[in-house]
Amino acid sequence: MKKLRTVSQIIRKRRLFCVSPDDMARQACKIMTNRKLGALPVIDDNGTLVGVISERDIVRRCIGGKRKTVRTAIREVMTPDPIVAKSDDTIVVAIAVMMQNQIRNLPVVENGVVIGMICMREVVTELSTLAVQNFGLAGIVQDTELQVAERV
Repeated sequence: MKKLRTVSQIIRKRRLFCVSPDDMARQACKIMTNRKLGALPVIDDNGTLVGVISERDIVRRCIGGKRKTVRTAIREVMTPDPIVAKSDDTIVVAIAVMMQNQIRNLPVVENGVVIGMICMREVVTELSTLAVQNFGLAGIVQDTELQVAERV
C-alpha cells in the first residue's frame, strides 16, 4: 500500500506567488492568469498571512460590485483570516477541510509561515493516483459499477 502524502510533499517544488493587501486587484488577476492559479495568499509586510484572494472574490466583490480592478486594493475584496492547512496534514485532511468549508484553495502553513497553496484539483488528482496504485484501475471501475448499480 502506498502511503498518503502530506500537502507539503505535494507542493514542495513549487514557487510561491503571493500579493500584498495594498496591491491592486488587477495585479492579482495578472498573476493568477499568467500562472494559471485560482487563488493567491495575501501576505503583509511582516510576512503574515492576512487573507486569500481568489478569482471568485474578484468576480463577486470587485467586478460584481462595479469596482475597477486597477483601483481596488486587494484588502477590500480578499477573504480575510483564511482557513489553512498545516504542512504535515495529509491530503485526506486537506480535502476534508476544503469540503467542510466549501473552499477550493488552501494556504499551507509551516511554523507560522505560508509555504504554498494547494487546490482541490491537486488533492483529487493525488487521491485518484493513490487509489489506482493501491487498488488498480480494474478494482476502482468494478467498485464504482457496483455502487452505481446499488443506487438504481
